[in-house]
Amino acid sequence: MRDLEWFAERVAYWTGVGVMILVAAFTLLVSVAVVLRYGFGRGLEWSEEAGRFLMIWMGFLGASLALRNGAHVGVSMLRDALPRPMRRVLMLIGSLIGLTFFVVVAYQGIILLGGVREKTSLVLPISMFWPYLSVPLGLILMIIQMVPMVIREWQIGAAAQVSETEERLT
Repeated sequence: MRDLEWFAERVAYWTGVGVMILVAAFTLLVSVAVVLRYGFGRGLEWSEEAGRFLMIWMGFLGASLALRNGAHVGVSMLRDALPRPMRRVLMLIGSLIGLTFFVVVAYQGIILLGGVREKTSLVLPISMFWPYLSVPLGLILMIIQMVPMVIREWQIGAAAQVSETEERLT
């Protein structure tokens, strides 16, 4: 279990680095496009599409980080009203349903990649494979983060978040 958590932590670290690079690229792209368009009257024709693709990648990669940190929206009223043993079962069932959903969507995303490989984007001279790759990759990253969480929920009965503080306490 420790190896799995270590692996998920390393993946999260490098995913975070990737997201930071994408945010920086997006910020630079939008800033340059705005200055060129409104300052010089000449815009970058491809900036809107490139920005859209960068945002898609940021969203799918960032979703795995949000999952790891428990930042996704959830309704906890029912869960909190249940006794602790029932809460454990409910959390485990919910996590397994989520994990199943991630696996199915990642699999379908991989299948979809074959169909878009030959298609090119409207403005940028790139294959649509690259924007669509964000879907299965983002879901695979979410699976990597969720598997240790499900195992931990089963072992200790809580949706514990992996953190350095928690690692020191255990």
